[in-house]
Amino acid sequence: MKVDVSVTVRGKEVLAADVPDRTLSAALKKMGDDVGKALSAVKCPEHKTTATNVRVHVNAAGEGDLRYDSCCDKLAAAITKVMG
Repeated sequence: MKVDVSVTVRGKEVLAADVPDRTLSAALKKMGDDVGKALSAVKCPEHKTTATNVRVHVNAAGEGDLRYDSCCDKLAAAITKVMG
């Protein structure tokens, strides 16, 4: 599952692929891959679908914010259970 990852750099939102620091960029991409792997296994118990438009943003304080589109509250609850 594709996960778009961005980070706040000097007050601006930057995609992981565009972060100049290759080590940080690689770490952000790995985080996106890990989130995508975890979420790809989570299916809505009613509609049998997965989350779409998944994205993670890491703010300047290093806090991650996971966002996604889901078919219903049941999928959102399943995702919360898996992701904590």
